[in-house]
Amino acid sequence: MLEIEVKQDKDSHQLNQLLCFNVPSHVHSVSIEVRNEQYMWLTYIVHDQQKKLRGQFIKVSTPQPIIIHQEQEKSSPYTYYGDIPEGEWTIDISIIAREEVKALNNWCTFTIMFNEASDNRKPDLYIWQDEQQSQNLLNVNDEIIFNESKRWYKGDFHTHTTFSDGKMTREENMDSAKNQNLDFFAATDHNIVPTSWFDETEILVIPGIEVSSPILGHFNVISTNDSPFSKHRLEDMFSVEGNVKLLSEDYGNALISISHPFLKHFNWKVTETPLDKIDSIEIWNDPTFKDNIEATKMALIAWNHLLNDGHKITGIGGSDSHNKPTEKYEGSTEPSLIGDPGTYVFCDQLTAANVVKGVKNGHVVVSRGEFIHFQIDDFISGDLCNVEKGTAKVFADTDDPIFFEWIVDGQVAKKETGYQSEFHFDFDKSYHWIRVDVRKKDGSLYGFTNPIYFGSKNPKLKKYGQLLEIMEK
Repeated sequence: MLEIEVKQDKDSHQLNQLLCFNVPSHVHSVSIEVRNEQYMWLTYIVHDQQKKLRGQFIKVSTPQPIIIHQEQEKSSPYTYYGDIPEGEWTIDISIIAREEVKALNNWCTFTIMFNEASDNRKPDLYIWQDEQQSQNLLNVNDEIIFNESKRWYKGDFHTHTTFSDGKMTREENMDSAKNQNLDFFAATDHNIVPTSWFDETEILVIPGIEVSSPILGHFNVISTNDSPFSKHRLEDMFSVEGNVKLLSEDYGNALISISHPFLKHFNWKVTETPLDKIDSIEIWNDPTFKDNIEATKMALIAWNHLLNDGHKITGIGGSDSHNKPTEKYEGSTEPSLIGDPGTYVFCDQLTAANVVKGVKNGHVVVSRGEFIHFQIDDFISGDLCNVEKGTAKVFADTDDPIFFEWIVDGQVAKKETGYQSEFHFDFDKSYHWIRVDVRKKDGSLYGFTNPIYFGSKNPKLKKYGQLLEIMEK
Protein backbone atom coordinates (compact mmCIF):
# COMPACT_ATOMS: atom_id res chain seq x y z
CA MET A 1 0.00 0.00 0.00
CA LEU A 2 1.17 3.52 -0.83
CA GLU A 3 0.05 6.78 0.75
CA ILE A 4 0.89 10.03 -1.03
CA GLU A 5 0.14 13.41 0.49
CA VAL A 6 -0.53 16.35 -1.81
CA LYS A 7 0.69 19.56 -0.21
CA GLN A 8 0.15 23.16 -1.17
CA ASP A 9 3.22 25.24 -0.42
CA LYS A 10 1.72 28.64 -1.14
CA ASP A 11 -1.39 30.56 -0.20
CA SER A 12 -3.37 29.77 -3.31
CA HIS A 13 -6.79 28.33 -4.07
CA GLN A 14 -5.53 26.35 -7.06
CA LEU A 15 -3.16 23.43 -7.54
CA ASN A 16 -2.13 21.44 -10.60
CA GLN A 17 0.32 18.66 -9.93
CA LEU A 18 1.65 15.45 -11.43
CA LEU A 19 2.17 12.59 -8.96
CA CYS A 20 4.25 9.53 -9.78
CA PHE A 21 4.07 6.06 -8.24
CA ASN A 22 5.62 2.71 -9.13
CA VAL A 23 3.56 -0.36 -9.95
CA PRO A 24 5.40 -3.63 -9.21
CA SER A 25 5.34 -6.69 -11.43
CA HIS A 26 2.57 -9.32 -11.37
CA VAL A 27 -0.17 -6.82 -10.53
CA HIS A 28 -3.72 -7.46 -11.74
CA SER A 29 -5.39 -4.38 -10.21
CA VAL A 30 -4.67 -0.88 -8.97
CA SER A 31 -7.04 0.58 -6.38
CA ILE A 32 -6.99 4.36 -5.78
CA GLU A 33 -8.81 6.33 -3.09
CA VAL A 34 -8.41 10.01 -2.26
CA ARG A 35 -9.26 11.80 0.99
CA ASN A 36 -9.59 15.56 0.93
CA GLU A 37 -11.41 18.54 2.41
CA GLN A 38 -15.01 18.79 1.24
CA TYR A 39 -14.59 22.37 0.06
CA MET A 40 -12.47 21.37 -2.90
CA TRP A 41 -13.19 20.58 -6.54
CA LEU A 42 -10.74 17.77 -7.26
CA THR A 43 -10.19 16.00 -10.58
CA TYR A 44 -7.55 13.44 -11.39
CA ILE A 45 -6.53 11.42 -14.43
CA VAL A 46 -4.38 8.25 -14.23
CA HIS A 47 -1.90 7.20 -16.94
CA ASP A 48 0.05 3.98 -16.89
CA GLN A 49 3.72 3.36 -17.64
CA GLN A 50 2.94 3.31 -21.36
CA LYS A 51 1.26 6.77 -21.13
CA LYS A 52 -2.20 5.29 -21.71
CA LEU A 53 -5.15 6.82 -19.90
CA ARG A 54 -6.40 4.29 -17.32
CA GLY A 55 -8.58 6.13 -14.80
CA GLN A 56 -10.74 9.27 -14.43
CA PHE A 57 -12.22 10.74 -11.27
CA ILE A 58 -14.00 13.79 -9.91
CA LYS A 59 -14.41 14.17 -6.14
CA VAL A 60 -18.03 14.98 -5.48
CA SER A 61 -20.12 11.89 -4.89
CA THR A 62 -18.20 9.44 -7.06
CA PRO A 63 -17.93 5.96 -5.50
CA GLN A 64 -14.48 5.08 -4.18
CA PRO A 65 -12.06 3.49 -4.54
CA ILE A 66 -11.69 3.42 -8.29
CA ILE A 67 -10.37 0.08 -9.44
CA ILE A 68 -8.30 -0.33 -12.58
CA HIS A 69 -8.34 -4.06 -13.27
CA GLN A 70 -7.06 -6.31 -16.00
CA GLU A 71 -10.57 -7.84 -16.24
CA GLN A 72 -13.37 -5.67 -17.58
CA GLU A 73 -16.05 -6.97 -15.21
CA LYS A 74 -13.96 -5.96 -12.18
CA SER A 75 -12.96 -2.51 -13.38
CA SER A 76 -14.73 0.62 -12.17
CA PRO A 77 -16.81 2.73 -14.53
CA TYR A 78 -14.76 5.51 -16.13
CA THR A 79 -11.60 3.37 -16.06
CA TYR A 80 -9.83 1.43 -18.83
CA TYR A 81 -9.34 -2.24 -18.09
CA GLY A 82 -6.48 -4.36 -19.42
CA ASP A 83 -2.96 -5.46 -18.56
CA ILE A 84 -1.37 -3.62 -15.65
CA PRO A 85 2.19 -2.85 -16.80
CA GLU A 86 4.87 -2.47 -14.15
CA GLY A 87 6.77 0.77 -13.93
CA GLU A 88 6.06 4.43 -13.24
CA TRP A 89 2.40 5.50 -13.39
CA THR A 90 1.21 9.09 -13.03
CA ILE A 91 -1.77 10.85 -11.50
CA ASP A 92 -2.55 14.23 -13.02
CA ILE A 93 -4.34 16.26 -10.33
CA SER A 94 -6.26 19.52 -10.52
CA ILE A 95 -7.70 21.10 -7.37
CA ILE A 96 -9.72 24.28 -6.80
CA ALA A 97 -10.24 25.15 -3.12
CA ARG A 98 -12.50 27.62 -1.40
CA GLU A 99 -11.11 30.42 0.74
CA GLU A 100 -11.69 28.59 4.01
CA VAL A 101 -9.29 25.76 3.13
CA LYS A 102 -6.78 27.24 0.71
CA ALA A 103 -4.24 27.93 3.47
CA LEU A 104 -4.12 24.28 4.57
CA ASN A 105 -0.77 22.61 4.00
CA ASN A 106 -2.03 19.09 3.28
CA TRP A 107 -4.81 19.27 0.68
CA CYS A 108 -5.43 15.58 0.11
CA THR A 109 -4.01 12.08 0.55
CA PHE A 110 -3.99 9.31 -2.07
CA THR A 111 -4.08 5.69 -0.93
CA ILE A 112 -2.95 3.24 -3.61
CA MET A 113 -3.25 -0.53 -3.23
CA PHE A 114 -2.32 -3.39 -5.55
CA ASN A 115 -4.21 -6.66 -6.06
CA GLU A 116 -6.87 -5.64 -3.54
CA ALA A 117 -9.72 -5.11 -5.99
CA SER A 118 -13.21 -6.37 -5.37
CA ASP A 119 -15.88 -6.71 -8.04
CA ASN A 120 -16.96 -3.11 -8.53
CA ARG A 121 -19.05 -3.80 -11.61
CA LYS A 122 -22.62 -4.78 -12.27
CA PRO A 123 -23.19 -7.54 -14.81
CA ASP A 124 -25.62 -5.50 -16.89
CA LEU A 125 -22.97 -3.07 -18.10
CA TYR A 126 -21.78 -3.05 -21.67
CA ILE A 127 -18.32 -1.82 -22.57
CA TRP A 128 -17.37 1.04 -24.85
CA GLN A 129 -13.69 0.22 -24.57
CA ASP A 130 -11.21 -1.06 -27.13
CA GLU A 131 -10.61 -4.62 -25.97
CA GLN A 132 -7.25 -4.76 -27.69
CA GLN A 133 -5.91 -1.90 -25.55
CA SER A 134 -3.87 -0.85 -28.58
CA GLN A 135 -4.72 2.82 -28.18
CA ASN A 136 -6.31 5.24 -25.74
CA LEU A 137 -9.61 4.78 -27.51
CA LEU A 138 -13.12 3.65 -26.74
CA ASN A 139 -14.49 1.07 -29.09
CA VAL A 140 -17.82 2.82 -29.60
CA ASN A 141 -19.93 1.26 -32.32
CA ASP A 142 -21.81 4.36 -33.45
CA GLU A 143 -23.61 2.37 -36.16
CA ILE A 144 -25.72 0.24 -33.79
CA ILE A 145 -29.33 0.81 -34.85
CA PHE A 146 -31.74 1.63 -32.02
CA ASN A 147 -34.65 2.39 -34.32
CA GLU A 148 -35.12 1.71 -38.02
CA SER A 149 -37.52 4.60 -38.70
CA LYS A 150 -36.67 7.72 -40.65
CA ARG A 151 -38.03 10.49 -38.43
CA TRP A 152 -37.37 13.14 -35.80
CA TYR A 153 -35.89 11.76 -32.56
CA LYS A 154 -36.04 13.51 -29.20
CA GLY A 155 -32.92 13.76 -27.07
CA ASP A 156 -30.74 15.69 -24.66
CA PHE A 157 -27.12 16.70 -25.30
CA HIS A 158 -26.08 17.64 -21.76
CA THR A 159 -26.51 15.38 -18.70
CA HIS A 160 -24.71 14.56 -15.45
CA THR A 161 -24.58 11.69 -12.96
CA THR A 162 -23.18 10.92 -9.52
CA PHE A 163 -19.84 10.26 -11.22
CA SER A 164 -19.35 14.03 -11.35
CA ASP A 165 -21.64 16.52 -9.59
CA GLY A 166 -25.04 15.14 -10.57
CA LYS A 167 -27.44 13.71 -8.01
CA MET A 168 -28.78 10.90 -10.19
CA THR A 169 -27.11 7.57 -10.73
CA ARG A 170 -26.81 6.26 -14.26
CA GLU A 171 -29.80 3.99 -13.59
CA GLU A 172 -31.85 7.00 -12.47
CA ASN A 173 -30.79 8.92 -15.56
CA MET A 174 -32.13 6.10 -17.69
CA ASP A 175 -35.41 6.02 -15.78
CA SER A 176 -35.82 9.78 -16.01
CA ALA A 177 -35.08 9.73 -19.74
CA LYS A 178 -37.77 7.08 -20.24
CA ASN A 179 -40.27 9.18 -18.30
CA GLN A 180 -39.48 12.13 -20.59
CA ASN A 181 -39.98 9.96 -23.68
CA LEU A 182 -36.42 10.50 -24.88
CA ASP A 183 -34.99 8.44 -27.70
CA PHE A 184 -31.37 9.31 -26.86
CA PHE A 185 -29.16 11.39 -24.61
CA ALA A 186 -25.47 12.23 -24.32
CA ALA A 187 -23.63 11.32 -21.10
CA THR A 188 -21.45 14.40 -20.46
CA ASP A 189 -20.04 14.32 -16.95
CA HIS A 190 -17.42 16.93 -16.10
CA ASN A 191 -13.95 16.13 -17.46
CA ILE A 192 -14.48 12.36 -17.67
CA VAL A 193 -15.62 10.10 -20.51
CA PRO A 194 -17.77 7.05 -19.65
CA THR A 195 -16.19 3.76 -20.64
CA SER A 196 -19.36 1.76 -20.02
CA TRP A 197 -23.12 2.11 -19.64
CA PHE A 198 -26.15 -0.04 -19.05
CA ASP A 199 -27.14 -2.48 -21.75
CA GLU A 200 -30.37 -0.73 -22.67
CA THR A 201 -32.11 -1.24 -25.99
CA GLU A 202 -34.82 1.41 -25.57
CA ILE A 203 -32.68 4.52 -25.29
CA LEU A 204 -29.47 5.34 -27.14
CA VAL A 205 -26.78 6.65 -24.77
CA ILE A 206 -23.96 8.53 -26.51
CA PRO A 207 -20.62 8.83 -24.67
CA GLY A 208 -19.42 12.38 -24.18
CA ILE A 209 -17.55 14.73 -21.88
CA GLU A 210 -18.07 18.27 -20.64
CA VAL A 211 -14.62 19.83 -20.51
CA SER A 212 -15.15 22.19 -17.60
CA SER A 213 -12.66 24.95 -16.95
CA PRO A 214 -13.37 26.58 -13.57
CA ILE A 215 -12.48 30.00 -14.97
CA LEU A 216 -12.98 29.95 -18.76
CA GLY A 217 -16.21 28.04 -19.37
CA HIS A 218 -17.34 24.64 -20.61
CA PHE A 219 -17.62 22.76 -23.88
CA ASN A 220 -18.96 19.31 -24.76
CA VAL A 221 -17.40 16.63 -26.91
CA ILE A 222 -20.24 14.30 -27.93
CA SER A 223 -19.89 10.81 -29.42
CA THR A 224 -16.19 10.77 -28.73
CA ASN A 225 -13.84 7.80 -28.96
CA ASP A 226 -11.26 9.44 -26.73
CA SER A 227 -10.71 11.80 -23.81
CA PRO A 228 -9.13 15.24 -24.29
CA PHE A 229 -6.87 14.28 -21.40
CA SER A 230 -5.35 11.28 -23.13
CA LYS A 231 -2.85 13.66 -24.70
CA HIS A 232 -3.23 16.83 -22.64
CA ARG A 233 -2.92 17.91 -19.02
CA LEU A 234 -5.78 18.97 -16.76
CA GLU A 235 -3.97 22.27 -16.23
CA ASP A 236 -4.63 23.14 -19.90
CA MET A 237 -8.17 24.07 -18.84
CA PHE A 238 -6.81 27.07 -16.95
CA SER A 239 -5.48 28.94 -19.98
CA VAL A 240 -6.95 30.24 -23.22
CA GLU A 241 -4.18 28.57 -25.20
CA GLY A 242 -4.75 25.27 -23.41
CA ASN A 243 -8.49 25.32 -24.01
CA VAL A 244 -7.96 26.01 -27.71
CA LYS A 245 -5.70 22.94 -27.84
CA LEU A 246 -8.31 20.81 -26.08
CA LEU A 247 -11.13 22.06 -28.29
CA SER A 248 -9.14 21.72 -31.50
CA GLU A 249 -7.99 18.13 -30.89
CA ASP A 250 -8.96 15.53 -33.49
CA TYR A 251 -11.96 13.69 -32.04
CA GLY A 252 -12.88 11.92 -35.24
CA ASN A 253 -16.55 12.38 -36.06
CA ALA A 254 -17.45 13.73 -32.62
CA LEU A 255 -19.58 16.83 -32.10
CA ILE A 256 -17.94 19.91 -30.54
CA SER A 257 -20.46 22.11 -28.74
CA ILE A 258 -20.05 25.20 -26.54
CA SER A 259 -22.10 24.82 -23.35
CA HIS A 260 -24.27 27.65 -21.97
CA PRO A 261 -22.01 30.35 -23.52
CA PHE A 262 -23.65 33.31 -21.72
CA LEU A 263 -24.67 31.76 -18.40
CA LYS A 264 -23.46 33.93 -15.52
CA HIS A 265 -20.36 32.49 -13.80
CA PHE A 266 -20.13 29.71 -16.44
CA ASN A 267 -19.94 31.74 -19.67
CA TRP A 268 -17.48 30.88 -22.42
CA LYS A 269 -14.46 33.21 -22.17
CA VAL A 270 -12.00 31.56 -24.55
CA THR A 271 -11.77 34.49 -26.96
CA GLU A 272 -9.28 32.71 -29.23
CA THR A 273 -11.69 29.87 -29.98
CA PRO A 274 -11.60 29.22 -33.75
CA LEU A 275 -15.21 29.39 -34.87
CA ASP A 276 -14.66 26.82 -37.59
CA LYS A 277 -13.96 24.21 -34.88
CA ILE A 278 -17.44 24.61 -33.37
CA ASP A 279 -20.23 22.37 -34.64
CA SER A 280 -22.98 23.57 -32.35
CA ILE A 281 -23.84 25.98 -29.57
CA GLU A 282 -26.04 25.14 -26.62
CA ILE A 283 -28.49 27.98 -27.15
CA TRP A 284 -30.90 26.82 -24.46
CA ASN A 285 -29.67 25.41 -21.18
CA ASP A 286 -32.05 24.25 -18.40
CA PRO A 287 -35.06 26.61 -18.63
CA THR A 288 -35.87 26.16 -14.93
CA PHE A 289 -32.60 27.79 -13.82
CA LYS A 290 -33.36 31.50 -13.44
CA ASP A 291 -30.07 32.85 -14.84
CA ASN A 292 -30.72 30.99 -18.09
CA ILE A 293 -33.51 33.37 -19.09
CA GLU A 294 -31.00 36.12 -19.84
CA ALA A 295 -28.35 33.65 -20.99
CA THR A 296 -30.69 32.16 -23.60
CA LYS A 297 -31.67 35.62 -24.82
CA MET A 298 -28.00 36.49 -25.32
CA ALA A 299 -27.25 33.16 -27.00
CA LEU A 300 -30.02 33.71 -29.54
CA ILE A 301 -28.63 37.16 -30.36
CA ALA A 302 -25.10 35.79 -30.72
CA TRP A 303 -26.35 32.95 -32.90
CA ASN A 304 -28.09 35.43 -35.21
CA HIS A 305 -24.79 37.29 -35.65
CA LEU A 306 -23.00 34.06 -36.52
CA LEU A 307 -25.67 33.03 -39.00
CA ASN A 308 -25.61 36.45 -40.64
CA ASP A 309 -21.85 36.13 -41.00
CA GLY A 310 -22.27 32.88 -42.93
CA HIS A 311 -21.51 30.38 -40.16
CA LYS A 312 -23.79 27.37 -40.25
CA ILE A 313 -23.37 26.47 -36.59
CA THR A 314 -26.27 24.42 -35.24
CA GLY A 315 -28.28 25.60 -32.24
CA ILE A 316 -29.12 22.85 -29.74
CA GLY A 317 -30.55 22.50 -26.23
CA GLY A 318 -29.33 20.74 -23.11
CA SER A 319 -30.98 20.10 -19.76
CA ASP A 320 -27.63 20.14 -17.94
CA SER A 321 -29.46 17.80 -15.58
CA HIS A 322 -27.98 17.65 -12.08
CA ASN A 323 -30.98 17.21 -9.80
CA LYS A 324 -33.43 14.50 -8.86
CA PRO A 325 -36.68 14.73 -10.89
CA THR A 326 -38.54 16.04 -7.84
CA GLU A 327 -36.12 18.87 -7.08
CA LYS A 328 -36.49 22.51 -8.08
CA TYR A 329 -33.92 25.29 -8.25
CA GLU A 330 -34.48 28.24 -5.95
CA GLY A 331 -37.13 30.53 -7.38
CA SER A 332 -38.41 27.97 -9.89
CA THR A 333 -41.93 26.57 -9.94
CA GLU A 334 -40.88 23.59 -12.06
CA PRO A 335 -38.49 20.70 -11.42
CA SER A 336 -35.27 20.46 -13.40
CA LEU A 337 -35.62 17.42 -15.66
CA ILE A 338 -33.50 15.53 -18.15
CA GLY A 339 -34.82 16.27 -21.63
CA ASP A 340 -35.95 19.80 -20.77
CA PRO A 341 -35.63 21.29 -23.29
CA GLY A 342 -35.92 18.47 -25.78
CA THR A 343 -33.64 18.59 -28.81
CA TYR A 344 -35.15 16.86 -31.83
CA VAL A 345 -32.79 15.54 -34.52
CA PHE A 346 -33.89 14.18 -37.91
CA CYS A 347 -32.25 10.82 -38.67
CA ASP A 348 -32.65 8.12 -41.30
CA GLN A 349 -32.20 5.61 -38.46
CA LEU A 350 -31.43 6.13 -34.80
CA THR A 351 -27.69 5.58 -34.39
CA ALA A 352 -25.06 7.69 -32.63
CA ALA A 353 -23.42 8.44 -35.97
CA ASN A 354 -26.73 9.61 -37.45
CA VAL A 355 -27.50 11.83 -34.46
CA VAL A 356 -24.14 13.57 -34.83
CA LYS A 357 -24.59 13.82 -38.60
CA GLY A 358 -28.08 15.27 -38.12
CA VAL A 359 -26.78 17.96 -35.78
CA LYS A 360 -23.88 18.87 -38.05
CA ASN A 361 -26.38 19.17 -40.91
CA GLY A 362 -28.58 21.48 -38.83
CA HIS A 363 -31.54 19.09 -38.84
CA VAL A 364 -32.50 20.21 -35.33
CA VAL A 365 -35.56 21.66 -33.57
CA VAL A 366 -35.59 22.50 -29.85
CA SER A 367 -38.77 22.60 -27.78
CA ARG A 368 -40.01 22.44 -24.19
CA GLY A 369 -43.36 21.20 -25.46
CA GLU A 370 -44.51 19.50 -28.60
CA PHE A 371 -42.45 19.18 -31.74
CA ILE A 372 -42.35 22.28 -33.95
CA HIS A 373 -42.95 21.47 -37.62
CA PHE A 374 -41.06 23.88 -39.89
CA GLN A 375 -40.50 23.45 -43.61
CA ILE A 376 -40.49 24.93 -47.08
CA ASP A 377 -41.88 22.35 -49.46
CA ASP A 378 -39.71 19.31 -48.61
CA PHE A 379 -36.88 21.37 -47.08
CA ILE A 380 -36.39 21.20 -43.29
CA SER A 381 -34.13 22.94 -40.78
CA GLY A 382 -30.51 22.88 -41.92
CA ASP A 383 -31.31 22.39 -45.59
CA LEU A 384 -30.05 24.59 -48.39
CA CYS A 385 -33.19 25.69 -50.21
CA ASN A 386 -33.05 26.23 -53.96
CA VAL A 387 -36.40 28.06 -54.10
CA GLU A 388 -36.04 31.85 -54.13
CA LYS A 389 -39.74 32.62 -53.87
CA GLY A 390 -42.28 30.65 -51.86
CA THR A 391 -43.97 30.03 -48.51
CA ALA A 392 -42.46 28.73 -45.29
CA LYS A 393 -44.83 26.99 -42.86
CA VAL A 394 -44.66 26.26 -39.14
CA PHE A 395 -47.03 24.65 -36.66
CA ALA A 396 -46.97 22.88 -33.31
CA ASP A 397 -49.32 20.22 -31.94
CA THR A 398 -50.26 22.14 -28.81
CA ASP A 399 -53.60 22.90 -27.18
CA ASP A 400 -52.61 26.46 -26.24
CA PRO A 401 -52.09 29.26 -28.77
CA ILE A 402 -48.45 30.27 -29.12
CA PHE A 403 -46.53 33.14 -30.69
CA PHE A 404 -44.50 32.53 -33.83
CA GLU A 405 -41.61 34.92 -34.49
CA TRP A 406 -40.19 34.63 -37.97
CA ILE A 407 -36.47 35.44 -37.83
CA VAL A 408 -35.17 36.37 -41.27
CA ASP A 409 -31.51 37.35 -41.66
CA GLY A 410 -31.36 38.12 -37.94
CA GLN A 411 -34.46 40.32 -37.72
CA VAL A 412 -38.02 39.57 -36.59
CA ALA A 413 -39.86 39.77 -39.91
CA LYS A 414 -43.30 38.67 -38.70
CA LYS A 415 -45.17 37.78 -35.50
CA GLU A 416 -48.32 35.71 -35.40
CA THR A 417 -50.41 34.06 -32.68
CA GLY A 418 -52.17 30.74 -33.10
CA TYR A 419 -51.32 27.13 -33.78
CA GLN A 420 -49.65 27.65 -37.15
CA SER A 421 -48.16 30.39 -39.25
CA GLU A 422 -46.87 31.07 -42.75
CA PHE A 423 -44.23 33.39 -44.12
CA HIS A 424 -44.03 34.40 -47.76
CA PHE A 425 -40.53 35.13 -49.03
CA ASP A 426 -39.08 36.51 -52.24
CA PHE A 427 -35.28 36.57 -52.03
CA ASP A 428 -32.60 37.71 -54.42
CA LYS A 429 -29.73 35.38 -55.21
CA SER A 430 -27.57 36.47 -52.27
CA TYR A 431 -27.25 34.66 -48.94
CA HIS A 432 -30.35 34.51 -46.68
CA TRP A 433 -31.79 32.35 -43.93
CA ILE A 434 -35.11 31.82 -42.13
CA ARG A 435 -35.84 30.27 -38.77
CA VAL A 436 -38.64 30.53 -36.18
CA ASP A 437 -38.68 31.32 -32.46
CA VAL A 438 -41.83 30.11 -30.71
CA ARG A 439 -43.04 31.69 -27.47
CA LYS A 440 -45.79 31.19 -24.92
CA LYS A 441 -48.38 33.86 -24.10
CA ASP A 442 -46.18 35.26 -21.33
CA GLY A 443 -43.30 35.73 -23.78
CA SER A 444 -41.21 32.87 -22.41
CA LEU A 445 -39.51 30.63 -24.94
CA TYR A 446 -41.41 27.54 -26.07
CA GLY A 447 -38.87 26.48 -28.66
CA PHE A 448 -36.95 27.36 -31.80
CA THR A 449 -36.01 25.88 -35.14
CA ASN A 450 -32.69 25.91 -36.91
CA PRO A 451 -32.56 27.89 -40.16
CA ILE A 452 -33.35 26.91 -43.68
CA TYR A 453 -30.59 28.50 -45.77
CA PHE A 454 -30.60 30.22 -49.15
CA GLY A 455 -27.16 30.37 -50.72
CA SER A 456 -23.92 30.60 -48.80
CA LYS A 457 -21.48 33.21 -47.55
CA ASN A 458 -17.82 33.12 -46.58
CA PRO A 459 -17.62 34.06 -42.88
CA LYS A 460 -15.47 37.00 -41.83
CA LEU A 461 -15.55 36.23 -38.11
CA LYS A 462 -12.78 33.77 -37.31
CA LYS A 463 -12.45 33.90 -33.51
CA TYR A 464 -15.03 33.85 -30.73
CA GLY A 465 -13.65 37.09 -29.35
CA GLN A 466 -14.70 38.88 -32.55
CA LEU A 467 -18.28 37.78 -31.89
CA LEU A 468 -18.10 39.15 -28.35
CA GLU A 469 -16.86 42.48 -29.68
CA ILE A 470 -19.93 42.70 -31.95
CA MET A 471 -22.16 41.83 -29.00
CA GLU A 472 -20.70 44.68 -26.97
CA LYS A 473 -21.44 47.33 -29.60
